[in-house]
Amino acid sequence: MRILLFVLVTFISMEVSAQTLVFAQLNGSPVMSTNGWNLAGASAIGDTPGDVNTVQDELILTQNVGNSSGAIFFNQPIDLSTCYQWNVQFDFRMYDGTAADGIAFCFLDVPPTGYVSGGGVGIPSTANGIKIVFDTYNNCGGANPEIQIYNGPGYNECIAGITTLNNIGGSLSFLRSNNYNTATISYNYGVVTVSVNGTQYLTGNYNLNFLGYLGFTASTGGSNDRHSIKNVLVYADIATSNAGPDVSICSGDTIAIGAANNPNYTYSWNTAPGLIQTNVSSPSVTLLNTGTTPISQQYTVTTNLVSNPSSCPSYDSVVVTVYPIYLDTLAVSVCSGTTYDFANQSFTSTGTYPVLLQTQFGCDSLVVLDLTVNPAQVTNLQQAICQGSSYLFNGQSLSSAGIYSVVLTSAAGCDSIVNLQLQVNPVLSSSQNISICEGENTGFYGQTLTQSGVYTHTLQTTNGCDSLISLTLTVYPMPAVPILASNSPILCPDDTLTVNILNAGPNATYSWSGPNQYVYIGTDVILALGFQQLGQYFVTASANGCVSQAASISPQILNVHTFEAFDFPNIITADADGINDALDISAHFQTCQEFTLQILNRWGQLVYEGSEVSPSFKGLDMNANPLEEGVYFYKLVTATDQKSGFFHIVR
Repeated sequence: MRILLFVLVTFISMEVSAQTLVFAQLNGSPVMSTNGWNLAGASAIGDTPGDVNTVQDELILTQNVGNSSGAIFFNQPIDLSTCYQWNVQFDFRMYDGTAADGIAFCFLDVPPTGYVSGGGVGIPSTANGIKIVFDTYNNCGGANPEIQIYNGPGYNECIAGITTLNNIGGSLSFLRSNNYNTATISYNYGVVTVSVNGTQYLTGNYNLNFLGYLGFTASTGGSNDRHSIKNVLVYADIATSNAGPDVSICSGDTIAIGAANNPNYTYSWNTAPGLIQTNVSSPSVTLLNTGTTPISQQYTVTTNLVSNPSSCPSYDSVVVTVYPIYLDTLAVSVCSGTTYDFANQSFTSTGTYPVLLQTQFGCDSLVVLDLTVNPAQVTNLQQAICQGSSYLFNGQSLSSAGIYSVVLTSAAGCDSIVNLQLQVNPVLSSSQNISICEGENTGFYGQTLTQSGVYTHTLQTTNGCDSLISLTLTVYPMPAVPILASNSPILCPDDTLTVNILNAGPNATYSWSGPNQYVYIGTDVILALGFQQLGQYFVTASANGCVSQAASISPQILNVHTFEAFDFPNIITADADGINDALDISAHFQTCQEFTLQILNRWGQLVYEGSEVSPSFKGLDMNANPLEEGVYFYKLVTATDQKSGFFHIVR
């Protein structure tokens, strides 16, 4: 077969053959798969009463309605020009209506378009190819149902050249049935045979050697049926090609490719270098590779059936990779006292050594080792330094006494050993640490120091090494003057006063002082501010022994009045005009004292009583009734004193 034949290649085990090439199939459960097929018209996946299950495993070409058509065609072309034997097997059902019009299997030279209804069984009028029709309504007067074969353009039941078998004596009545029938259409060297349920009914000679599209059509007209198919299989018996697995050999070796001989097959290998025979199942191959990189050669076998040499052939290929054999010389120089390991052997003397190896691919490789052994050199040095200094030796900075060695490479590439004996003379040293505050200074060997740092002064000892005097000076900054914030003035005596330092630092200590020998260490001051606590409070910040300038605050009390200085109103005009309508003690005189206000009429009867938390007196008695105009007596009572007198209510 040409390559187009392999659009769907599946080898299955079934009744027809142990090696079966499936061109196309239409099946699946619980839902039929239509992958690779094109549906047209009324065709759709569904379920009919024709089988025992209720799953969607059937392809319904038309429903049982009038003037409808449907089709399904495989979407890839199949080339039958090199395959002279093939089979189509499918289950079909035509029922549930009034018997029209039928199902057709088609193999056409171009993808069909323009499906028709009625007597055309859905076949387009321009369709060119073979049609095998199961017709349930013969418009030419024959006994229904009928089986037909026609090869050529278009289709109708009465066309010239059509081969038919009608329902003589009722022999084909079973074609239209509630149950599925199984149809088999076989093509054998131009002979088309139609069988149903294992019985051959119709045959004819047709030469189908073209590239085409296979599928099914159905239609209804004035009468109708539900037309459906399932379990569609288009296949051919073929031989199985086996060129064997890809292999590799060394240059000059011989290897067999292919597989064991099957007497039912014929074999034909393509002509290629190194192939000894071309008509056996497992020929030998001998190849040379004179290069330095692997080379590959592909061999292809064509396999066919002895019983049917013109059936669809199969192909397979194998790649033989040929690895080269190497011959090389390896020149190596080593130093005296070392060993050169090569190919699981150790060499220590100058000489020439042949070594037989295998490459990573298992091929022989001869390597000649040319080994040269070079001698080593030794140099001894002495050096003295002062303590605290260093000596640079081969990139190393040395500061401790000892013997040091370094291995260098000579011009010959061998080790050159240099030994250094280093002596370190002592250096006298002293150090001290001093700290001062910002703005202060200290003296050091004629210098006046005001900045933090490490200051040194060097003297000379008798052995020529330095005597180092070191001063580490730390200058601490003055802490920032505290910035204060408070809730002063407070409302009443003994209310809580809070003073916060807004710029408090995490490492500073804050010291407070104030009236009555007040002393406190901390950032925030919280105290009850009475008359005795009034005065000026000071705070300083200290850190690392440095003390800032003092910040101060003088808190105040807002309400310090008493009722002794309070002039009680002598009249209210309780007429609701918004002017002097009420007696509001808290509004007239701001004080923090608790009090009780009693109002009595001229007969000494208590008509009102309230406190600092009560609503203002608006000329109403305790029951919210308006008091008459006149003179009233009041008593303003505190915890330590009371005040009384008269006032008028005018309306």
